[in-house]
Amino acid sequence: MGEASPAAQRFRAPRWGDTRLWIGLLLLVVSMFAGAKLLSQESEAITVWQVDRDLSAGAEAIALKPITVALGQAQEDYFSVDEIPTGRLRFPVESGELLPRSAMTGSQQEPSRVITVGVDPFHAPVDVAPGDRVDVWSTPSTATYLPDSPANDRSPNPQLALESVLVERVESDSLGGRKAVVLRVRPKNVGDLVRASRSGTIDLIKVPVQGSGS
Repeated sequence: MGEASPAAQRFRAPRWGDTRLWIGLLLLVVSMFAGAKLLSQESEAITVWQVDRDLSAGAEAIALKPITVALGQAQEDYFSVDEIPTGRLRFPVESGELLPRSAMTGSQQEPSRVITVGVDPFHAPVDVAPGDRVDVWSTPSTATYLPDSPANDRSPNPQLALESVLVERVESDSLGGRKAVVLRVRPKNVGDLVRASRSGTIDLIKVPVQGSGS
């Protein structure tokens, strides 16, 4: 005799009390909500301004480029490309960051003056640009020494004239091969800068941008 055939198994419909069924339904619902959330965020994407290079505190909102992002409820905290930011930065903004509304001072600005200094090409960073901050150093062109002064004491010592001065504009080859650097300073510092620029050689040392709003 041949072997007996295995008994046919009937298909049993899943019961509502089956835990695996409820877990499957839960995963399906969660995935549907997650997909709907992603689609909703994409539909709420807006185009705002992004800073294209480091800008120091006090600079105008320059070097901006548009970028489309989804910010959700935070979109009101940033300038859309339909708006032109006015005023000056209250704190530094680094390259690649979105431009927040909180960074701008609006139309109110503290009193300031602009002054142009001539700088030899090798006495300033090659990439110095509007929006940077620099320390201004001055090396006297002449000095008075005692007859018996040591030779190593006869070289003029550089002197710090002003710290963290805002660069407003830079024009090359406009002053006999030198850079014409326009600096924005407080009224009380104008005399110091004029004195430094007339007493000797000017050197500009770039101050790095350090974070934003922190």
